[in-house]
Amino acid sequence: MAFSWLKAPAAAGSDTRPRVRPAGRGDAAAIAGMASALSRAEGGFPSRFTAETYLRDGFGPNPAFRALIAERGEDVVGYAVYYPGYDTDTATRGVYLADLFVREAARRQGVGRALVTGVAEACRAAGGRWMFWSVLRHNKAGRRFYKALAPELKDVIVCAAFGRTFDRLADMAKGQGE
Repeated sequence: MAFSWLKAPAAAGSDTRPRVRPAGRGDAAAIAGMASALSRAEGGFPSRFTAETYLRDGFGPNPAFRALIAERGEDVVGYAVYYPGYDTDTATRGVYLADLFVREAARRQGVGRALVTGVAEACRAAGGRWMFWSVLRHNKAGRRFYKALAPELKDVIVCAAFGRTFDRLADMAKGQGE
């Protein structure tokens, strides 16, 4: 199942805005490093997302995701990772913003907004009509940032199956239909 409909937007930027561009293979180390910093900042488990997994999963005939990079001058100051989705209620395509990270020194300078709007632009250019993301409840600064862009949904609870829980769920399928 290829997601070729969803392409990253063309590079854009000016002297006042960070330059946002599609991430390439040469950005593997920078993105993996920022993904690790994001994981640490969220207080979660160490990220398993490495330069090698970025290259393996982000390119080829069936990439799992797309990524954008934000630059100021020669410095990479942030990234966004997103992947396509579909909503059957509205019969529309969209994207899930999986990661958004801005280096601390570049925060409150429009970098996060430039990345989020870049993802929205890429989605719309591909025929998408919505964008979804999640933020940890305790991330007050992140929640304030996202609330300035779109409302928090009050009637949705996000459920997730990872690790052993996912394996147990997948294993349940073996006994079905027999």
